[in-house]
Amino acid sequence: MQLDNQTLISRRLELNLPKPKNWNTQINPRQLKTASTWFAERFPDQAKQFGCPFLEMIETTCDGFNRINPIDLNIDFFASILGGDKRLGHSVVYFEPEMQWFFKDSDTIFKPTSPEKLQNLYRGYMIRCAQETNSETDKLNLFREFRSDKVAKAVVHRAKSILAADSSFFSPTSPHQRLKGPELHEKLARKYVDELLSAQSGQVLQLHDAYMAFCFFLKKRDLEPVKRSDFKAIVAPMIRDEFNVCLRNDLVVDGKPGNRGWKNVRLRQTVPT
Repeated sequence: MQLDNQTLISRRLELNLPKPKNWNTQINPRQLKTASTWFAERFPDQAKQFGCPFLEMIETTCDGFNRINPIDLNIDFFASILGGDKRLGHSVVYFEPEMQWFFKDSDTIFKPTSPEKLQNLYRGYMIRCAQETNSETDKLNLFREFRSDKVAKAVVHRAKSILAADSSFFSPTSPHQRLKGPELHEKLARKYVDELLSAQSGQVLQLHDAYMAFCFFLKKRDLEPVKRSDFKAIVAPMIRDEFNVCLRNDLVVDGKPGNRGWKNVRLRQTVPT
């Protein structure tokens, strides 16, 4: 059998990874000998956890010439690298309660993204690898087979379980923040109670005034207002815990009884009408 007009003397399958001590070092991409090494150098944590990116066939000629051909890929590894590069502040999660992908850039805000965009990201990594590995690496599978729609979809589908996030990920007490979501109203309600309300003996905060103030608070942050009933359900327990007062239906305001609100609580600022 011939290989580039040279006699083939050996053929073997290998799972090639750089030594762990070298995983975080910067090297010239042209010095990378295999596609597995290219990916492992860039995603060392994922390589440690999920293993070698490719199964590679190494063909050697009698004069020592090698042809390295990646013949199959480790789907778990490639699914994991879609989670982003922590060094750049990037992160991707699959939020299971809503069956939605979210991407966080350096601005720390999670934004919705699509499986098609993640497939493009995966294909982009693969073509960069094909361009930057040296001439000993066979490029055909990297350029064509592993970038096919079938493989890209399989990688993103596997990533759903590897990058899964449960309901606590965007909970009101979570440090993670997204552009829009029902938990934002509860987070802002806490901020509203802390910043706009204060205790003052003899004062009455009417439910209507408190609700209008909260709607204006949301508007300034480009969020839709909530229903009055939802506002009461979210904010009333917070006011009770913060000021030790309950929502009442028998308050007297300007000599008129039967008003709903909280006694000994006031708004720190006037809400524009």
